[in-house]
Amino acid sequence: MVIAARLHVVQVMNATFMPVVVSVRDPDYSDRHVLDVLFDDLAVGYSLGQPYGDRLMTWPDFERLRMSRRELRHRAASLLDASMERLRIHGQPPALMLSFDGIESSVLLCDEFWDGLEGRVPGSIVVGVPARDVVVVTGSRSAAGMAKARRTVDRMFYAGGRHLVRQGLLVRQRGMWQPMR
Repeated sequence: MVIAARLHVVQVMNATFMPVVVSVRDPDYSDRHVLDVLFDDLAVGYSLGQPYGDRLMTWPDFERLRMSRRELRHRAASLLDASMERLRIHGQPPALMLSFDGIESSVLLCDEFWDGLEGRVPGSIVVGVPARDVVVVTGSRSAAGMAKARRTVDRMFYAGGRHLVRQGLLVRQRGMWQPMR
């Protein structure tokens, strides 16, 4: 038992901390997890190890780290930025899908990526994030793209499943994500 506890401490101390965007309504996450409010019903958790998202950091994990929340956020953001080379974009306009190691929702946190996409879609950038591993991207001035993004979100929520994130669409304005009205 002592060996298992020591092994867990060593794993936590050497872990990588990838930020993962999750829904505060996801029954798999609770007050025992270290979550930072992103906005509305979205939060950022911190995945311990790979595959990313399998296990989010708990408060006991965080206490064993002996680091500040600021340092945790900084280390997680640095790893996310360094990992962006693995991001893939699939499909054709009017709507594109992202692929990023099963934590596609985390891409919402990558301002540099979204800044680079500005002007490449008609209107403002709009995303659907129905699940942690699904992000569909379109532009606010693309009626076909908006319809496809809404259908994707609706289908995911109708089918159900684990790690659902958000039922509505998000629009990026002035570098910030907001619920689409």
